[in-house]
Amino acid sequence: MLQRIQTLYLLIASVAMLLASVTPLAKFLVSGEQVIFEAMGVYLNNSLTDSTWALMTIGAITSVLALLTVFLYKGRLLQIRLTILNVLLMIGFYLYAGFLFYKMTTSSQLENANISVAIGTFMPLVAIITSIFAIRRIYADEALVRSLSRLR
Repeated sequence: MLQRIQTLYLLIASVAMLLASVTPLAKFLVSGEQVIFEAMGVYLNNSLTDSTWALMTIGAITSVLALLTVFLYKGRLLQIRLTILNVLLMIGFYLYAGFLFYKMTTSSQLENANISVAIGTFMPLVAIITSIFAIRRIYADEALVRSLSRLR
């Protein structure tokens, strides 16, 4: 149902993962040159130097899955399972982004870089938290429906 609070939580999760996929995750400043790490790739002076298409794919899938889950309100157990899968994918997004970040920072070119973390880094955390809130509310709805079925 579109008027339920878990719908709002899932929509926030979808928007947050979309923002994580299109905004910078980190910025490096190395001897006057700016390196931008995004889910779409690594850019040096606005030119693509390394592609991170897998990270973008995970971000897009989690965004679409959260949006799709909103419309599965009649199957609450399926909705819970898909949201749990989505949380696991978001954690995978973080782990893969962390791996790429570690790989970039340990390279000899970015060894003494000035690093600033961008807003895109925190968006998956917002999506994970709101998805967990949605799971709790969907489960509460399921428990309410089951309790009303016992009264009949």
